[in-house]
Amino acid sequence: MNAWAIIPLVASFVYVILLFLVLQDTERKANRFFAYFLSVAAFWSFGSFMLVFNPSASPSQLQFWNELVVTAIAWVSIAYYHFVRVYNNKPGGIWIYLGYVFTFAILVLTLSGQVVTNVRLVNGYLFHDIRPWDIFIGSVIAPFVIAGMYMLIRRYQKSVDPTDRNRTIYLIIGSGALILLSYITPFTPALAGLTTDHIGNIVNAALIAYAISRFHLLDIKLVARRGLSLIALIVILAGAYTLMVVFLRELFPGLPETTIVVFSGVVITLIAISAKPFTRFVTVSVDRLFYRDNYTHRQELLNFSDKMSHILNLDELSQALLPPLSKAVGVTHAALLFQDNPAADFTVQYVYPENQELRSGFRLPADNPIIEWMDRQGKALAPSQVNSMPEFKGLWQSEKDQLANADLAQLHPIKSRDKLIGLIAVGKKHRGGVYTTEDLELIDRIASQAGVIIENAQLYVQATTRANTDELTGLYNHRHFHERIEQEIGRGSRFGITFSLIILDLDLFKVYNDIYGHLAGDQLLRKVGQLLQSSVRNIDLPFRYGGEEFAILLPETRTDDAYRVAERLRKTIEAKSSFREMPVTASLGVSTWPGDGLMKEEIIHRADTALYRAKRSGRNRTCIPSDTAGAEMPSLNSEPEPQPQALSIIYALAATVDAKDHYTYGHSRKVSEYAVLIADALKLPEETVHFIRAAGLLHDIGKIGVPDSILTKPSALEPKEWEPIRTHPELGVEILKHVVDLSKCLPAILHHHEHWDGSGYPKQLKGEAIPLEARILSIADAYDAITSPRPYRTQLSLDDALKELNRCAGTQFDPKLVAIFCKLMQPGENTRAEIERRAEPRLTASDE
Repeated sequence: MNAWAIIPLVASFVYVILLFLVLQDTERKANRFFAYFLSVAAFWSFGSFMLVFNPSASPSQLQFWNELVVTAIAWVSIAYYHFVRVYNNKPGGIWIYLGYVFTFAILVLTLSGQVVTNVRLVNGYLFHDIRPWDIFIGSVIAPFVIAGMYMLIRRYQKSVDPTDRNRTIYLIIGSGALILLSYITPFTPALAGLTTDHIGNIVNAALIAYAISRFHLLDIKLVARRGLSLIALIVILAGAYTLMVVFLRELFPGLPETTIVVFSGVVITLIAISAKPFTRFVTVSVDRLFYRDNYTHRQELLNFSDKMSHILNLDELSQALLPPLSKAVGVTHAALLFQDNPAADFTVQYVYPENQELRSGFRLPADNPIIEWMDRQGKALAPSQVNSMPEFKGLWQSEKDQLANADLAQLHPIKSRDKLIGLIAVGKKHRGGVYTTEDLELIDRIASQAGVIIENAQLYVQATTRANTDELTGLYNHRHFHERIEQEIGRGSRFGITFSLIILDLDLFKVYNDIYGHLAGDQLLRKVGQLLQSSVRNIDLPFRYGGEEFAILLPETRTDDAYRVAERLRKTIEAKSSFREMPVTASLGVSTWPGDGLMKEEIIHRADTALYRAKRSGRNRTCIPSDTAGAEMPSLNSEPEPQPQALSIIYALAATVDAKDHYTYGHSRKVSEYAVLIADALKLPEETVHFIRAAGLLHDIGKIGVPDSILTKPSALEPKEWEPIRTHPELGVEILKHVVDLSKCLPAILHHHEHWDGSGYPKQLKGEAIPLEARILSIADAYDAITSPRPYRTQLSLDDALKELNRCAGTQFDPKLVAIFCKLMQPGENTRAEIERRAEPRLTASDE
């Protein structure tokens, strides 16, 4: 045998092995055309081997193989160009068809004896007459080879994936060696006629083999696994075939050999076709050999869609997905990222194994370039690519640092109906392993299957949330309140823990609704809902109980703590009540399980009773069940009894005034308390004090007839704007004169703007001609006005306010009453504490 024949023989042998490996994984188009290129290259090397291996071959044999080799040179060049186009995701195009037409023409010409003549082997050297056809063929195929090399180089330059760049450079180097030696050999006198051009084939094949194993041109593990399964099946079937032939020979010695061979072949073929369980057994055995402990987890993932199709709970979904995914792929951790709402960030909702740093520290905003790229491309992204891709130049350094600190190797998009709904994030492989093609395809497969499942689960959660949520306030609704209180009772019974219930009702909300309409009332309820949500703990549950009534469940909370929470809520609402947005106060009732009852109905009833007591005691306060001890308890389904007619009218009308004049909300109540304080100091009869209290609440009732543009003007009033203001005492009397129970309040209301020197209005009364009740109201009204903030002037301090009252004593105010009031208001006096107690009343057990 010619020693130079070893070179093409080795090359063809390596190509055949590579071809066998690649044929095991031909699902991707690039792999199929890679197999096609390898088969043509193997044919070329084998043809060269057949051409030179036998020095004593006949001239016709040499002629035939030489003609095939010349054709194979053109064919391998076109096949190489075709593979490179597919590798770069480009269509074939017209040049591919022209190349194959040229190859077929060369084949016809060579087989007809027009290209190669006088072929002979002399001492291992090949001699033939081919010129000028070699120059012509080389000139035609050179553009294809150069174009293929150029596309590989361009891909290498543009690629940002390190793995892709590495395997591309090995294809470039291998192809370059093949092209260089193939063109140098024929035109070098010392090498012409030798098979040294196939050294390039060996180099190319070796580099391709390295790229396959190192940089995953295809998944070598998958190829080896399928190849081993195939070999095992072939060996088993061949053994069975041999045994059957031997058995039939022994059993039927007279049977013709051909019949035994054919019959055995048919039987074994039928067995191979029908024995799917046997084939599966062999495949599973080989898979277990390769994957070992990970095999079970991979099977769980492969059956993920069937197993999870009925699951609508994201917690169950994460438990069924993340642990087997981490173990099957062999990664340090895996996580699921979702949005809480369409505008929210993608945050880590589930992670395995638990990694608090990743859960709390990693998030991707919806407008992050990474999210936008994955939504647009629908492809996985390796964080290591971010720094080299131009699409991510807009990332902040903090975002890059966050990505690096998360220690992630891959981000895979989860899409449903072409919309990005989540991400699967996986960490690096244990012991620094590299992700195989099968690993990436497995994660992509799970991500595509999880898309619909996750979206259905999210829709189910949203539907459940809507069913349990009050649409107006965003709080839980009445139905869910009863579900949760039963759950809390059950939890308390099992673990021996307590909980408390607060029921909150807005004071005189109906009056506000009647004045400003239901839309304004709805807006007010929304604001109260927002206040409740922002004022309680994460474990506390706020509900809209119904109408203007709210409830808050406080797990693991005792009565005293619940009372403090209720007071904080009450004061928060009261503080907001000085602004236009919240012109109401709230009354609250508190109860605690199990101290105030064991059944749900008992707990609700005790909180309702405490709320009833707060309403009867003057509103804007908190009561607990012990405050109602000895008091008449309303039945569970009864409404509170109406108050006396006059008191009901007073509260309603006072709320009407304060609701209209938002800048002075709470003014009437404070004027009433200051006036009562002066009346008590004068030791006036209780009945008179009662009417002074009512007059204080109603002294500005006439402002109902004043336009809002004047009442709410943020600057000082013009002279003409004071005219309707000056009429409000008389208008107040016109409103109230038909109410018999309030008739004794009318003098104080009519004359509370009269001055001691007779310069006031509406009657210009002077001195003691002004009713005493009106003189008391005048001082209380002025003091609260100058010590309260107004948009058009600065409020006065206590000392400055008292100085101002003293300055006006004898002109605007009764000097004796001013002296009494100033003494009451001196710092350190007990009466000041009384004023504060009256201004912010709180009912306790000692008030009974």
